[in-house]
Amino acid sequence: MKQYKILFFIADGLGDRPVSKLQGKTPLEYVNKSNIRELLKNSLIGLMDPISPGVVPGSDTSHLSIFGLDPHKYYRGRGVFEAIGAGARLKASDVAFRGNFATVNNEFIVVDRRAGRKIEEADDLVKELNEKIGEIDGVKVRFYHGTEHRVAIVLSGKGLTDKVSDTDPHEINKKVLESKPLDNSPESQFTANIVNKLTRKIYEVLNSSEINKIRISKGELPANIILLRGAAEFVDLPQFESYTKLKAAAVSATALIKGICEQIGMKVVTPPGATGGLDTNYLGKADAAVELLKEYDFVFLHLKATDAASHDGNVDGKVYAINKMDEMIGRILDKFGSELVIAISGDHTTPVEVKEHTGDPVPFLLYVPYSIINDVVNDFNEREARRGSLRIRGLDVINLLLNYSNRAEKYGA
Repeated sequence: MKQYKILFFIADGLGDRPVSKLQGKTPLEYVNKSNIRELLKNSLIGLMDPISPGVVPGSDTSHLSIFGLDPHKYYRGRGVFEAIGAGARLKASDVAFRGNFATVNNEFIVVDRRAGRKIEEADDLVKELNEKIGEIDGVKVRFYHGTEHRVAIVLSGKGLTDKVSDTDPHEINKKVLESKPLDNSPESQFTANIVNKLTRKIYEVLNSSEINKIRISKGELPANIILLRGAAEFVDLPQFESYTKLKAAAVSATALIKGICEQIGMKVVTPPGATGGLDTNYLGKADAAVELLKEYDFVFLHLKATDAASHDGNVDGKVYAINKMDEMIGRILDKFGSELVIAISGDHTTPVEVKEHTGDPVPFLLYVPYSIINDVVNDFNEREARRGSLRIRGLDVINLLLNYSNRAEKYGA
Protein backbone atom coordinates (compact mmCIF):
# COMPACT_ATOMS: atom_id res chain seq x y z
CA MET A 1 0.00 0.00 0.00
CA LYS A 2 1.08 3.54 -0.66
CA GLN A 3 2.26 5.34 2.45
CA TYR A 4 1.14 8.96 2.75
CA LYS A 5 2.80 11.91 4.39
CA ILE A 6 1.01 13.51 7.35
CA LEU A 7 0.24 17.15 8.14
CA PHE A 8 -1.00 17.76 11.67
CA PHE A 9 -2.29 21.33 12.18
CA ILE A 10 -3.02 22.46 15.73
CA ALA A 11 -4.62 25.85 16.27
CA ASP A 12 -3.90 26.48 19.94
CA GLY A 13 -7.02 27.07 22.05
CA LEU A 14 -9.21 26.60 18.97
CA GLY A 15 -12.30 25.25 20.72
CA ASP A 16 -14.88 27.71 21.99
CA ARG A 17 -18.43 28.21 23.24
CA PRO A 18 -21.27 30.33 21.83
CA VAL A 19 -20.21 33.99 21.76
CA SER A 20 -22.77 36.75 22.33
CA LYS A 21 -21.02 39.13 19.91
CA LEU A 22 -21.30 36.47 17.17
CA GLN A 23 -25.06 35.96 17.67
CA GLY A 24 -24.54 32.79 19.67
CA LYS A 25 -22.13 31.19 17.22
CA THR A 26 -18.65 30.04 18.08
CA PRO A 27 -15.78 31.67 16.15
CA LEU A 28 -15.36 28.44 14.16
CA GLU A 29 -19.05 28.50 13.24
CA TYR A 30 -18.90 32.18 12.33
CA VAL A 31 -16.02 31.93 9.86
CA ASN A 32 -16.61 30.66 6.32
CA LYS A 33 -13.67 28.27 6.03
CA SER A 34 -13.80 27.49 2.31
CA ASN A 35 -10.54 25.54 2.13
CA ILE A 36 -11.21 23.41 5.20
CA ARG A 37 -14.76 22.76 4.03
CA GLU A 38 -13.37 21.29 0.81
CA LEU A 39 -11.64 18.65 2.92
CA LEU A 40 -14.97 17.55 4.42
CA LYS A 41 -15.76 15.62 1.24
CA ASN A 42 -13.39 12.88 2.36
CA SER A 43 -12.93 13.33 6.09
CA LEU A 44 -13.78 11.86 9.44
CA ILE A 45 -15.03 14.44 11.94
CA GLY A 46 -15.60 14.37 15.66
CA LEU A 47 -14.50 15.52 19.07
CA MET A 48 -11.21 15.05 20.89
CA ASP A 49 -10.62 15.19 24.63
CA PRO A 50 -6.93 16.14 24.80
CA ILE A 51 -6.47 14.32 28.13
CA SER A 52 -9.83 12.86 29.23
CA PRO A 53 -13.42 14.16 29.28
CA GLY A 54 -13.73 17.17 31.56
CA VAL A 55 -10.01 17.44 32.31
CA VAL A 56 -8.76 21.00 31.80
CA PRO A 57 -5.50 20.56 29.87
CA GLY A 58 -2.49 22.80 29.73
CA SER A 59 -0.82 23.31 26.37
CA ASP A 60 2.07 21.21 27.66
CA THR A 61 0.10 18.16 28.83
CA SER A 62 -2.22 18.27 25.80
CA HIS A 63 0.66 18.32 23.33
CA LEU A 64 2.38 15.42 25.08
CA SER A 65 -0.87 13.49 24.80
CA ILE A 66 -1.50 14.21 21.13
CA PHE A 67 2.10 13.22 20.37
CA GLY A 68 1.36 9.84 21.95
CA LEU A 69 3.03 10.29 25.35
CA ASP A 70 0.80 9.83 28.40
CA PRO A 71 1.20 13.03 30.45
CA HIS A 72 0.38 11.15 33.64
CA LYS A 73 3.61 9.23 33.08
CA TYR A 74 5.90 11.73 31.37
CA TYR A 75 4.90 15.20 32.54
CA ARG A 76 7.24 16.79 35.09
CA GLY A 77 6.42 20.47 34.59
CA ARG A 78 6.42 23.13 31.92
CA GLY A 79 9.68 24.85 32.76
CA VAL A 80 11.93 22.44 30.86
CA PHE A 81 9.92 22.75 27.64
CA GLU A 82 9.90 26.55 27.83
CA ALA A 83 13.65 26.62 28.44
CA ILE A 84 14.51 24.27 25.57
CA GLY A 85 12.19 26.17 23.24
CA ALA A 86 13.88 29.43 24.24
CA GLY A 87 17.33 28.05 23.36
CA ALA A 88 18.59 26.35 26.51
CA ARG A 89 20.53 23.12 26.32
CA LEU A 90 19.88 21.18 29.50
CA LYS A 91 21.54 18.32 31.27
CA ALA A 92 20.32 15.85 33.88
CA SER A 93 19.51 17.47 37.25
CA ASP A 94 19.04 20.98 35.78
CA VAL A 95 15.85 22.59 37.06
CA ALA A 96 13.97 25.00 34.78
CA PHE A 97 11.14 27.44 35.41
CA ARG A 98 8.84 29.35 33.12
CA GLY A 99 8.06 32.92 34.03
CA ASN A 100 6.54 36.22 33.03
CA PHE A 101 8.09 39.64 32.99
CA ALA A 102 5.61 41.38 35.28
CA THR A 103 5.12 44.61 37.24
CA VAL A 104 5.08 44.88 41.03
CA ASN A 105 4.98 47.85 43.38
CA ASN A 106 7.42 48.50 46.21
CA GLU A 107 5.56 46.04 48.44
CA PHE A 108 5.83 43.23 45.88
CA ILE A 109 2.12 43.46 45.06
CA VAL A 110 1.48 42.40 41.46
CA VAL A 111 0.18 45.30 39.36
CA ASP A 112 0.28 43.45 36.01
CA ARG A 113 1.20 39.79 35.49
CA ARG A 114 2.67 40.52 32.04
CA ALA A 115 3.86 44.16 32.06
CA GLY A 116 2.24 44.20 28.63
CA ARG A 117 1.84 41.13 26.40
CA LYS A 118 4.68 42.12 24.07
CA ILE A 119 7.78 43.63 25.66
CA GLU A 120 10.06 45.05 22.98
CA GLU A 121 12.99 45.30 25.41
CA ALA A 122 12.73 41.68 26.61
CA ASP A 123 15.97 40.55 24.96
CA ASP A 124 17.89 43.46 26.49
CA LEU A 125 16.40 42.81 29.92
CA VAL A 126 17.41 39.14 29.71
CA LYS A 127 20.94 40.15 28.68
CA GLU A 128 21.19 42.48 31.68
CA LEU A 129 19.98 39.77 34.04
CA ASN A 130 22.54 37.30 32.70
CA GLU A 131 25.30 39.88 33.11
CA LYS A 132 24.37 40.83 36.67
CA ILE A 133 23.15 37.50 38.08
CA GLY A 134 25.50 34.63 37.40
CA GLU A 135 24.84 32.46 40.43
CA ILE A 136 23.07 32.30 43.76
CA ASP A 137 24.80 30.40 46.60
CA GLY A 138 26.87 28.36 44.17
CA VAL A 139 23.95 27.57 41.85
CA LYS A 140 24.42 28.75 38.28
CA VAL A 141 21.52 30.83 36.92
CA ARG A 142 20.74 31.38 33.22
CA PHE A 143 17.93 33.47 31.71
CA TYR A 144 16.32 32.96 28.27
CA HIS A 145 13.71 35.05 26.49
CA GLY A 146 10.84 32.97 25.15
CA THR A 147 7.82 34.42 23.35
CA GLU A 148 6.49 37.93 24.02
CA HIS A 149 6.57 38.50 27.82
CA ARG A 150 7.73 34.99 28.65
CA VAL A 151 11.07 34.04 30.19
CA ALA A 152 12.74 30.76 31.09
CA ILE A 153 15.19 30.38 33.96
CA VAL A 154 17.54 27.42 34.38
CA LEU A 155 19.26 26.49 37.64
CA SER A 156 22.31 24.23 37.51
CA GLY A 157 24.17 22.82 40.49
CA LYS A 158 24.16 20.21 43.21
CA GLY A 159 21.27 19.60 45.56
CA LEU A 160 18.46 20.92 43.34
CA THR A 161 14.96 19.56 42.84
CA ASP A 162 11.75 20.61 41.10
CA LYS A 163 9.68 19.94 44.24
CA VAL A 164 9.13 23.63 45.02
CA SER A 165 6.10 25.90 44.68
CA ASP A 166 5.55 28.84 42.34
CA THR A 167 6.17 32.49 43.14
CA ASP A 168 3.43 33.57 40.73
CA PRO A 169 0.17 34.31 42.62
CA HIS A 170 -1.68 34.08 39.27
CA GLU A 171 -3.71 37.18 40.13
CA ILE A 172 -3.13 40.91 40.24
CA ASN A 173 -3.32 42.78 43.55
CA LYS A 174 -1.76 39.77 45.26
CA LYS A 175 1.74 39.66 46.72
CA VAL A 176 4.51 37.71 44.99
CA LEU A 177 4.60 34.34 46.73
CA GLU A 178 7.48 32.84 48.63
CA SER A 179 8.56 29.58 47.05
CA LYS A 180 8.10 26.71 49.50
CA PRO A 181 9.41 23.14 49.58
CA LEU A 182 6.82 20.59 48.47
CA ASP A 183 8.33 17.75 50.50
CA ASN A 184 10.56 17.37 53.54
CA SER A 185 13.81 16.82 51.67
CA PRO A 186 16.83 19.09 52.18
CA GLU A 187 16.95 19.51 48.38
CA SER A 188 13.47 21.06 48.37
CA GLN A 189 14.34 23.48 51.16
CA PHE A 190 17.60 24.41 49.46
CA THR A 191 15.96 24.98 46.07
CA ALA A 192 13.12 27.05 47.57
CA ASN A 193 15.69 29.26 49.32
CA ILE A 194 17.56 29.73 46.03
CA VAL A 195 14.34 30.69 44.23
CA ASN A 196 13.40 33.24 46.88
CA LYS A 197 16.86 34.84 46.88
CA LEU A 198 16.80 34.86 43.10
CA THR A 199 13.40 36.56 43.01
CA ARG A 200 14.64 39.39 45.21
CA LYS A 201 17.82 39.74 43.15
CA ILE A 202 15.81 39.88 39.92
CA TYR A 203 13.72 42.71 41.38
CA GLU A 204 16.85 44.62 42.42
CA VAL A 205 18.35 44.39 38.93
CA LEU A 206 15.19 45.12 36.98
CA ASN A 207 13.81 47.83 39.22
CA SER A 208 17.01 49.85 38.85
CA SER A 209 17.46 49.09 35.14
CA GLU A 210 17.79 52.06 32.80
CA ILE A 211 15.61 50.13 30.37
CA ASN A 212 12.71 50.23 32.82
CA LYS A 213 13.30 53.88 33.61
CA ILE A 214 12.83 54.61 29.91
CA ARG A 215 9.68 52.47 29.85
CA ILE A 216 8.25 54.46 32.73
CA SER A 217 9.13 57.76 31.02
CA LYS A 218 7.09 56.59 28.01
CA GLY A 219 4.11 55.79 30.20
CA GLU A 220 4.71 52.03 30.07
CA LEU A 221 4.75 49.63 32.99
CA PRO A 222 8.20 48.58 34.22
CA ALA A 223 9.04 44.91 33.73
CA ASN A 224 10.57 44.77 37.21
CA ILE A 225 9.99 41.17 38.33
CA ILE A 226 9.78 37.66 36.92
CA LEU A 227 6.94 35.55 38.30
CA LEU A 228 8.08 31.91 38.35
CA ARG A 229 6.05 28.74 37.94
CA GLY A 230 6.21 25.25 36.47
CA ALA A 231 9.47 24.02 38.03
CA ALA A 232 10.69 20.94 36.18
CA GLU A 233 13.80 18.80 36.42
CA PHE A 234 15.20 17.76 33.06
CA VAL A 235 14.66 14.12 32.09
CA ASP A 236 14.86 12.51 28.67
CA LEU A 237 11.62 11.76 26.81
CA PRO A 238 11.05 8.99 24.24
CA GLN A 239 11.93 10.10 20.73
CA PHE A 240 8.97 10.49 18.37
CA GLU A 241 10.60 8.50 15.59
CA SER A 242 11.36 5.60 17.95
CA TYR A 243 7.69 4.84 18.62
CA THR A 244 6.10 6.03 15.35
CA LYS A 245 8.78 5.25 12.74
CA LEU A 246 8.04 8.73 11.35
CA LYS A 247 10.72 11.24 10.42
CA ALA A 248 9.17 14.36 11.94
CA ALA A 249 9.47 18.14 11.83
CA ALA A 250 7.53 21.03 13.34
CA VAL A 251 6.75 24.65 12.51
CA SER A 252 6.19 26.85 15.56
CA ALA A 253 7.12 30.21 17.04
CA THR A 254 6.04 29.37 20.61
CA ALA A 255 8.82 28.45 23.03
CA LEU A 256 6.77 25.84 24.88
CA ILE A 257 5.78 23.98 21.71
CA LYS A 258 9.24 24.28 20.21
CA GLY A 259 10.66 22.83 23.43
CA ILE A 260 8.33 19.83 23.44
CA CYS A 261 8.99 19.11 19.78
CA GLU A 262 12.75 19.44 20.15
CA GLN A 263 12.82 17.23 23.23
CA ILE A 264 11.08 14.38 21.41
CA GLY A 265 13.44 14.71 18.46
CA MET A 266 11.59 16.74 15.85
CA LYS A 267 13.36 19.25 13.67
CA VAL A 268 11.87 22.65 14.57
CA VAL A 269 11.57 25.58 12.16
CA THR A 270 10.52 29.14 13.03
CA PRO A 271 10.03 31.17 9.83
CA PRO A 272 10.94 34.88 9.70
CA GLY A 273 8.11 36.98 11.08
CA ALA A 274 6.53 34.13 13.04
CA THR A 275 5.75 35.57 16.48
CA GLY A 276 3.26 33.36 18.28
CA GLY A 277 0.77 36.25 18.29
CA LEU A 278 -1.92 37.66 16.02
CA ASP A 279 0.80 39.48 14.08
CA THR A 280 2.51 36.23 13.09
CA ASN A 281 3.58 35.38 9.53
CA TYR A 282 0.72 32.98 8.76
CA LEU A 283 1.56 32.17 5.16
CA GLY A 284 5.27 32.00 5.96
CA LYS A 285 4.46 29.19 8.39
CA ALA A 286 2.37 27.43 5.75
CA ASP A 287 5.21 27.72 3.24
CA ALA A 288 7.65 26.31 5.79
CA ALA A 289 5.34 23.31 6.30
CA VAL A 290 5.24 22.73 2.54
CA GLU A 291 9.04 22.67 2.33
CA LEU A 292 9.28 20.26 5.25
CA LEU A 293 6.68 17.93 3.74
CA LYS A 294 9.04 17.37 0.83
CA GLU A 295 11.55 15.76 3.18
CA TYR A 296 9.69 14.56 6.28
CA ASP A 297 6.99 11.94 6.84
CA PHE A 298 5.19 13.95 9.52
CA VAL A 299 4.95 17.74 9.79
CA PHE A 300 3.38 19.41 12.79
CA LEU A 301 2.13 22.96 12.17
CA HIS A 302 1.31 25.02 15.25
CA LEU A 303 -0.65 28.28 15.35
CA LYS A 304 -0.71 30.19 18.64
CA ALA A 305 -2.75 33.22 17.52
CA THR A 306 -6.13 31.61 18.22
CA ASP A 307 -5.19 31.03 21.86
CA ALA A 308 -3.62 34.46 22.29
CA ALA A 309 -6.85 36.10 21.12
CA SER A 310 -8.93 33.89 23.41
CA HIS A 311 -6.91 34.74 26.51
CA ASP A 312 -7.31 38.42 25.71
CA GLY A 313 -11.07 38.09 25.18
CA ASN A 314 -10.49 39.33 21.64
CA VAL A 315 -13.42 37.98 19.60
CA ASP A 316 -12.45 39.79 16.40
CA GLY A 317 -8.87 38.59 16.82
CA LYS A 318 -9.94 34.95 17.10
CA VAL A 319 -12.17 35.27 14.04
CA TYR A 320 -9.25 36.82 12.16
CA ALA A 321 -6.88 34.03 13.21
CA ILE A 322 -9.33 31.33 12.10
CA ASN A 323 -9.70 33.05 8.73
CA LYS A 324 -5.90 33.01 8.42
CA MET A 325 -5.81 29.35 9.48
CA ASP A 326 -8.09 28.54 6.55
CA GLU A 327 -5.79 30.53 4.24
CA MET A 328 -2.85 28.50 5.52
CA ILE A 329 -4.61 25.23 4.64
CA GLY A 330 -5.40 26.61 1.19
CA ARG A 331 -1.78 27.62 0.68
CA ILE A 332 -0.54 24.14 1.60
CA LEU A 333 -3.04 22.43 -0.71
CA ASP A 334 -2.13 24.78 -3.57
CA LYS A 335 1.61 24.25 -3.18
CA PHE A 336 1.82 20.62 -2.07
CA GLY A 337 -1.44 19.07 -3.21
CA SER A 338 -3.97 16.94 -1.38
CA GLU A 339 -2.11 13.62 -1.51
CA LEU A 340 -1.46 13.56 2.20
CA VAL A 341 -3.29 12.79 5.43
CA ILE A 342 -4.34 16.00 7.19
CA ALA A 343 -5.49 16.35 10.79
CA ILE A 344 -6.83 19.70 12.05
CA SER A 345 -7.74 20.36 15.66
CA GLY A 346 -6.94 22.35 18.77
CA ASP A 347 -4.89 21.35 21.77
CA HIS A 348 -7.64 22.52 24.13
CA THR A 349 -10.67 24.78 24.33
CA THR A 350 -10.16 28.42 25.33
CA PRO A 351 -13.56 30.15 25.17
CA VAL A 352 -13.03 33.77 24.21
CA GLU A 353 -15.57 34.94 26.80
CA VAL A 354 -13.98 32.83 29.55
CA LYS A 355 -10.38 33.78 28.66
CA GLU A 356 -9.02 30.57 30.20
CA HIS A 357 -8.71 26.91 29.27
CA THR A 358 -11.71 24.68 29.92
CA GLY A 359 -12.29 20.93 29.82
CA ASP A 360 -14.59 21.07 26.76
CA PRO A 361 -13.66 18.72 23.90
CA VAL A 362 -12.22 20.21 20.71
CA PRO A 363 -13.39 19.55 17.12
CA PHE A 364 -11.16 17.14 15.21
CA LEU A 365 -10.94 16.68 11.43
CA LEU A 366 -9.08 13.85 9.69
CA TYR A 367 -8.80 14.13 5.91
CA VAL A 368 -7.77 11.03 3.94
CA PRO A 369 -6.66 11.23 0.25
CA TYR A 370 -8.40 8.01 -0.84
CA SER A 371 -11.84 6.45 -0.63
CA ILE A 372 -13.25 5.99 2.86
CA ILE A 373 -16.71 6.02 4.44
CA ASN A 374 -16.63 9.72 5.27
CA ASP A 375 -18.75 11.58 7.78
CA VAL A 376 -21.54 13.70 6.36
CA VAL A 377 -21.36 17.08 8.08
CA ASN A 378 -21.81 20.62 6.80
CA ASP A 379 -18.87 22.37 8.46
CA PHE A 380 -15.90 22.02 10.76
CA ASN A 381 -16.94 23.48 14.09
CA GLU A 382 -17.87 22.50 17.63
CA ARG A 383 -21.57 21.92 16.87
CA GLU A 384 -21.17 19.98 13.61
CA ALA A 385 -18.38 17.87 15.12
CA ARG A 386 -20.96 16.34 17.45
CA ARG A 387 -22.58 14.75 14.38
CA GLY A 388 -19.39 13.02 13.28
CA SER A 389 -18.18 9.51 14.06
CA LEU A 390 -15.04 10.27 16.06
CA ARG A 391 -14.88 10.62 19.83
CA ILE A 392 -11.25 10.24 20.79
CA ARG A 393 -8.60 11.17 23.35
CA GLY A 394 -5.36 12.89 22.54
CA LEU A 395 -3.52 9.61 22.99
CA ASP A 396 -5.54 8.12 20.10
CA VAL A 397 -4.38 10.68 17.53
CA ILE A 398 -1.06 9.14 16.50
CA ASN A 399 -2.67 5.72 16.05
CA LEU A 400 -5.31 7.21 13.74
CA LEU A 401 -2.68 9.05 11.71
CA LEU A 402 -0.53 5.95 11.36
CA ASN A 403 -3.51 3.85 10.30
CA TYR A 404 -4.85 6.22 7.65
CA SER A 405 -1.39 6.99 6.26
CA ASN A 406 -0.95 3.20 5.82
CA ARG A 407 1.96 3.13 8.27
CA ALA A 408 0.41 1.25 11.21
CA GLU A 409 1.91 -2.04 12.31
CA LYS A 410 -0.27 -4.97 13.31
CA TYR A 411 -0.72 -5.39 17.04
CA GLY A 412 -0.45 -9.07 17.76
CA ALA A 413 -0.07 -12.07 15.45
